[in-house]
This record gives sequence, C-alpha cells and structure tokens, in this order.
Amino acid sequence: MKYSFRSLLSSPGNYDAILASAAGFLIIQAWSRHGGIGVTPDSVVYMSTAINIHAHGVINDFTNLPVMDFPAGYPIFLSGIMTFTGRSCLEFGPVVNGLLFAGLIWIGGWIMDRFAAVSSGEGVSRLWYRVGYKWPLLLFIVLSPCLLEVYSMLWSETLFLVLSLLFVIACHRYFRVHTISALLLAAAIAGIACVTRYAGVSFVGMGGLLLLCDGGLSFRRGGILFRKIGRMALFGVVAVVPLALNLYRNRRLTGTLTGYREKGLTSFGRNLHDFGSVICDWLPFFHGRYGWATGVAVFFLLLITGIFIGRLVRSAEEREGFSYDAIVMSYFIVYGGFILFSATVSRFQQLDSRLLSPLFLPWLWGSTCWIPGGVARSRVGWRGVWVVGLVVWGFCFLRGEWVVDGLNWSGIRYAGIPGYTEDQWRKSPTMEYVRSHPSTIMTPGGTVYSNAFEGLWLLAGMKSELIAHKDFPDDIRDMLKGDHFTVIWFDDAENDDLISIDYIKKYKKLANQLRFADGTIYFFTTYF
Repeated sequence: MKYSFRSLLSSPGNYDAILASAAGFLIIQAWSRHGGIGVTPDSVVYMSTAINIHAHGVINDFTNLPVMDFPAGYPIFLSGIMTFTGRSCLEFGPVVNGLLFAGLIWIGGWIMDRFAAVSSGEGVSRLWYRVGYKWPLLLFIVLSPCLLEVYSMLWSETLFLVLSLLFVIACHRYFRVHTISALLLAAAIAGIACVTRYAGVSFVGMGGLLLLCDGGLSFRRGGILFRKIGRMALFGVVAVVPLALNLYRNRRLTGTLTGYREKGLTSFGRNLHDFGSVICDWLPFFHGRYGWATGVAVFFLLLITGIFIGRLVRSAEEREGFSYDAIVMSYFIVYGGFILFSATVSRFQQLDSRLLSPLFLPWLWGSTCWIPGGVARSRVGWRGVWVVGLVVWGFCFLRGEWVVDGLNWSGIRYAGIPGYTEDQWRKSPTMEYVRSHPSTIMTPGGTVYSNAFEGLWLLAGMKSELIAHKDFPDDIRDMLKGDHFTVIWFDDAENDDLISIDYIKKYKKLANQLRFADGTIYFFTTYF
C-alpha cells in the first residue's frame, strides 16, 4: 500500500465513487438553482468576515467587531476563494459547496475500499463488498438529508467534514509508518480543523487517544515510554498552536476566549435524549419517533465503542496499525463525548443534525463495518437470510432518506433553500420598505435594533444592532437608555432569548409603528 496522498487521487479501485460524487455535486447545484446557496445568521458572519479579510485584512464581521464566537479558519478559506475567483461568496457558494460535497463522497469511497473486511482478508470478495456494501452506503451518503442540509448552506461544517476524513487518512498513514513527518501532517490537519470549528479540538483528543493505544509504540518496551509520550506531546503542541493563536487574538481584542458563553441549562440526560433524537431522524424506522431516543443514543454509543475495543485488541495481538474503520469509530466516540459534555456545561442550542453532522459518516460506518465480515463468516445456509435482511434494511433506509429529501425539495424547488436567500426573505415587504426608505428608519441620533440584524445587513445593506438578550442586564440597560430608537421586528425571526416588544413598551413610549405582512417597524421614544 502506498502511504501517500497521491494514492487518494490515483487509486484505480475508487472509480465507482465518481458517479456518486458527480451526483452529489449536481444535487447541490439543483437545490441552489432557485435562490442560491442557503444563508443563515452564522453564514452572514462568515461572509462578512471574509469580505473584511479580503478588503481590509481584518477578521471583523458586518458589525465591524472582531469575530470571536467562531474561529477564523472558514472565513479565511472563503476570503482566499474570493481572491482567486474575484466573485462573492453568494456567487461561488453553490460550486464550492458542490465540490466539497463531491470531495467528501470521493474520499469516503476511497476509505471504504480500505476497511478491514477487505484489506485484512476476512474472506470477503471485493466484488461482493462493492455491490453489497460500498455502493449502498455511497447512495446513502449522497441522499443523506443531514449532509444535503450542510452542503446546501454556507456553513463551516462543509470544510470541517472533509478535514475529518483527511485526518483519518493521515492518522492511518502515521500508524503504518510511524515517522515524524507523518505525525506532523496529522497534527497540521488537526490544527486547521481547530480553527475551522472550535469542535476541532476533538481531533486532538482523537489523536491523543489513538497515540495512547498505539501498539506500535508499546509502553512495555524499554525506552518506548518516553518516545510515546514525546510523540503525544509533539502532536498535541503542533495541533493546538493555530487554535492557541486564535484564542490569544480573541483574548487580546475582546477579553474573552470564545465569546460570552453562558452556563449550561440542559442536563446530560436531556442532551443524551436530543443526541438520540438526531440519530432517530437518520434512521428509517424511528424518524420523528423520539420515545426511544435515549435508548437509541446509548445503544449506538455502546455498539460502536464495543466494536472499536474489539478492533483495538485485534490490532494489539497482531501488532498491526489501526484499520481505517477503527480510526473512524474512535472519532465517533471522542466527538460524541465532546459534544455531550460541551452541551451540558455551557449553553448550547439544542443538539440538532447540523451540530452532529460530523458524526454521520462515523456513525454509518461504525455501525455497519462488521456486516461484510459477519456475512462472510456465517454458515452457508444463513447467508441467504443475511442478504435478504440487509436488502430489506437498505431499502427501508433509502426510502426514508428519499421521503425526507422529497419533502425538502418540494419547498426548495419553488422558494429556495430555507434562510435569507429564500423567497420569504428576499421578497419580504418589511425588508423592501427598509431598502426603499432608509432615511425614514435611520432617525438622527437614534439606533436601529432588530431580531434579524444579519438579514438587514445582507438584504437591505443596513447596519443595526441585535435586540438585547434577556440574560444580559447590561445590554438591556444600554439599549433602553437611548432617547429614541427604532426596532425592526420580523415575525419569522422570533427568538425567545431576546427581550420582547411588550417588554420595551414598559420602559419606552411607542411613538409610531408601521405594520407589514411579515413584520413591524416600531419607533420608540423616552417617556415624558
């Protein structure tokens, strides 16, 4: 086997992934055809930061304040594409996301060709492996509602997921050759992931776990102890340097490391239930049925952990490096534990498919990688039963994805991808009034507030402030101390974390209001 990334492109056995990659690319283009790439509030931050990097060399968002809630890696990536193409993020978004999705599928197919069931000679023929395992999973990946949602949006996960697969390949290479250069390559990819999403620290945890369990550098050998500790330290230092620089910059400019983080409000049990609810949505039999969500989460966490331990024991006995599927499963364990811990100790949005999207491929592969070898080792009389059962399961899984994709497409086809590029936002009567009457909104000496201030900047070119958060008394006080201000309220941007219009009315006089089909513009003054 070649231990070079060249083999990723020259592998003769991965031609079947070309069609799947092309299909993934074309689906993203079709979904983006009506209104363009999907844009959410996070996307606006990424885009505006990329524009400021490109034009002014500063990592500031559309408010011209330093970005701290998100690391700088993804905006820098977007800025680089802007420089190379001379086009805006909205213009190149569908093509770049389509290419990233195609790359994810291609690399995923390359990795599947090297799973232990084939590479270790478990009696599985390559033809049966492709037809009975690889091709169905490629189809599941292409039609995955989770992945299609991610790659139809301008989100950092689009790059992060590709980095996760490259990191798997880099780790596998290191555990085969044990060279410093291979270790530094894996650490560099982990470092890039850390400044793409803060959750990239899970790459560091995964690498540390695998280095600790590496049978190639056993603790039992004389002198190996210090060598293993040294390599773990080297990997950790190189991997966290980019993140440390990003955090230092945040601390110096804003006084915080990753923005203002609040204490967690949801229990571990509730987060575990939400974790399982997402997996239920990925499954064909439990979609929308969350009564067993906690049990589903525990089942898959234990199942994949158990399979990983089994692979770990085998690699130790045979003194071989980790298989690709074992490395993938270690990421499911580490990232799953990280996200559950983070959501419990700090205030998080409810765990959803986007937050858990880095787990989709590890979950799919980790819970099914045993199937080819299991079927090959089963008695001849039982193989037919296995095949029939797997065909039924695969059909149900595919049908579940097809139904969800069909429902999503029915809206996307006519209105665009949900978000600020959707028709209801682009053709918003409230937004249209703001675009055509800016002088009416911008009263002299007054501030404009909104519950969709990102959308105002994107669609109307107006700078405004976010309405004060309920849990930040200082922000509420600063907002209400103004003699007069304007609030642009969009009905579709309802946010229970912000103070309400009724709350503002208790402290300010409503001088005037303009009501539209999808929102209201309020003009407040001080009580006399």
